[in-house]
Amino acid sequence: MKSFSTNILPDSLTGAIFAIEGIKDSVVVLNGPTGCKFYHSAISDYQFPRELSFDPLVYPEIFYFGQPRVPATFLDGHDYVYGSREKLQKLLKRLVQRNYSLIAVVNSPGAALIGDDLDRFLKNEVANIPCLAIENTGFSGFFAEGFQNALIKVLGKLDIKPVKKVPKTVNLLGISIYHKHYAGSINEIKRLLKLCGIEVVTTFCAGDSLNDIMNFPRAEYNIVIYPECGEELARWLSENYEMPCLISQAGPPIGFEASETFIKMIAQRLEIDPTPALDDLEKARAWSFLRISRFNSISGLPKGSIFSVKADSSTAYTITCWLYSYLGMIPSAIEINEDDNGQFIHKLESFLESKGFKNVIGQPVNSTDADIVLADGNTLAQLRLGEREFAGIEISLPSLGYLDITEKSLFGVPGALMLLEQIINGLRLLYV
Repeated sequence: MKSFSTNILPDSLTGAIFAIEGIKDSVVVLNGPTGCKFYHSAISDYQFPRELSFDPLVYPEIFYFGQPRVPATFLDGHDYVYGSREKLQKLLKRLVQRNYSLIAVVNSPGAALIGDDLDRFLKNEVANIPCLAIENTGFSGFFAEGFQNALIKVLGKLDIKPVKKVPKTVNLLGISIYHKHYAGSINEIKRLLKLCGIEVVTTFCAGDSLNDIMNFPRAEYNIVIYPECGEELARWLSENYEMPCLISQAGPPIGFEASETFIKMIAQRLEIDPTPALDDLEKARAWSFLRISRFNSISGLPKGSIFSVKADSSTAYTITCWLYSYLGMIPSAIEINEDDNGQFIHKLESFLESKGFKNVIGQPVNSTDADIVLADGNTLAQLRLGEREFAGIEISLPSLGYLDITEKSLFGVPGALMLLEQIINGLRLLYV
C-alpha cells in the first residue's frame, strides 16, 4: 500500500545541530533561513530543556524568534548574493557575552553555497572560547552521518591529548538527545553498570558538558549503544586515541535478554562480576512474569498476537527478537529507516528467515494489520488516519506530543517493564 503521509527523515543538518545542542554548555548558530530554525530549536528545547519558560514573549531578541535555542541568521535573497557576514558578526558579538563553552556555526545547505569564510568570521569575533564552523553537513546526507561528523569535528578542534586510563570506566557512544527517552535510558545504563562497579566517564552529545566530554580518554572502553549513530565515531576514536570499542551483538539493551547480554559483554571485557546487575534484571523478570501469566490465563495473550516495528535496524532487531522469543508474538511488518544499512539488518534477516518470516522485513507497517505497532509518533498518527484498530507504542521521534513528567527509559529494567505494560494494556483494550 502506497503511503501519502510518510515521515521526512531527519537529515545530516539535523544530526549536526543535535550533536552540538546535546552538549550542555554549547550553542549552535544556524546560518540559514528562518524556516530552518524552528523545528531544531523546538525539539532540542523539548528534549533537553535549559530554560524554565516556553513563552515566546520571553525570547523576543533578534536571531531567536521567540525560541530559546538555535539562534539563526535568517538569511534572505540579499544575503545569498552579498554574504552573511554582517548578520553573523552581530550574532556572534551577542553570544560571546553568554559564557558558552563552545560556539558552533552550522551552514544550512543553501548557505553552504554562498562561500562565506566562516572560520575567519569566528577567528575575528570569538576569542578565548572554543569555536568551530561546519561549512557543509552533507547534501542529502542522513542524520547519523551529520551527527557523527559534527562530533568528530568538535573533538578534533579541542585537540585532547591521551591520558592514563582509569580502571573500570567506559564511555557511551551513539545516543543523542534526538533519541526517545534518552536521559532515562542513559541513567538506567549508568545504574546497572554502577551495580557492577563500572563508571561512565561521558555520554558525549547526550547532556554532558564540554568539560565532561574532554575527559573521554580516561575510559578503558567505548560502548556503542546505537551502532547507526556511533560506529563511525568509535572507529575515529580507535584510530586517534587507540580506544577499543564494544558493540553488543544483541543490539541496544531493550528487554531483559538484550540487557543481560549488554552487561555480560562489558563485565567480561573489564573482568568484573556482573551478578549484582543480573540479579536486578532477574527480579524484574520475575515481577513481570507474574503479571503476564495472569493476563495470559484469562486471555491467551500476548502469545500469538501480531506486532509490527518501524525503527533503525539495531532497535528493530532487538525488539523483534524479544517480543517473539519472550512473549511469543508474531511479526507482520518490520520497516527499517531508509538511511540504514548497518550490520543488524543482516542479523534481523537471518533471525526472521530462521523463524519462517523471511518476507516480513522491508514491509511497510501500513501494509499489514497488527495488534501492536512500535514506531515513531508520526507513523502512528498516519496509521490512525486509516482507521486501524491497533495499540501504538512510541519508540522514536517525531512524537505525538505526550508530555513525560516521570522520567522514562527504553533500556534495562524500567524499559522492559514499560514496554510490557504498554503491550499488555494495549492488547487488553483491544480484546479483553
